[in-house]
Amino acid sequence: MTTDRSTVEYGTLITGDASVTMGDAAVQTTDESVRTTAETVVTPVVALDLAAEILAGSLGTLIDEDYVQGKTRFRDVLCDRIDISQLEAEELVDDMERSGRIRFIGVAEGRGWHIQQGAGVR
Repeated sequence: MTTDRSTVEYGTLITGDASVTMGDAAVQTTDESVRTTAETVVTPVVALDLAAEILAGSLGTLIDEDYVQGKTRFRDVLCDRIDISQLEAEELVDDMERSGRIRFIGVAEGRGWHIQQGAGVR
């Protein structure tokens, strides 16, 4: 009796039914695909919180700057304080804005940036 090699090594897909049976070969992984390094295991939330603390400590929580000038100032402070490239700092500032840690506020009285720290961040 010959055995269908595809069902032995890779399991059997049962069509017409929502269930799938898989053999061990279909779920094996190599060490290379799950290896991590200390550099890639940085928690983004911690980095964003730290960046907000750095900016607030250097500039205060309210910054009287236009939109682009404020982001440029944030970038420059982060480059100087944590020794990262301008591109990395710009990406970090963009991530901080997306997460609500920095906000550009425009009202009738004026406009500027607010740095939000701590648990109140969305």
